[in-house]
Amino acid sequence: MNKKDLRLYERDDYKMKIRDIYQLPQGEVQDDYALDEWFNTLINKDVTNLDIFDLCRMIKQNIFIELAIDRAIEHLELNPLEGDVYFGQLLEVLFAVDMDKISEHKELLKVILMDVKENVEIDNFMSVEDYNEYKDVVEKFLTKIN
Repeated sequence: MNKKDLRLYERDDYKMKIRDIYQLPQGEVQDDYALDEWFNTLINKDVTNLDIFDLCRMIKQNIFIELAIDRAIEHLELNPLEGDVYFGQLLEVLFAVDMDKISEHKELLKVILMDVKENVEIDNFMSVEDYNEYKDVVEKFLTKIN
């Protein structure tokens, strides 16, 4: 089984705004609260316009988690080193998600992680420590989903 066979499909609702998918009202933006500001911006985005920052934050905050997981895996298929602040951040954030929330993506994650294990090289990282930390997350993630 390869990544192409398991690739998540482009859904019709991916062209819709998050607010419309979840039928949400526009909330009041409170200037003092960055999370509220971000959330109100987020719900006005099309799913295809979610960036790595959004996905990491959605997963950490457990907001629209199924959608965030789907999109995160699609990004990891293309670039397993994706991150907002550092290489591998998206994979690390996804690793922290409870197994029951990622179980339907188990086979695709195995393919992605095995590809990473075999192909990611130290030259992709700023330091040996970063490389070793990333490889450690990959190994732990593989153990988690097996």
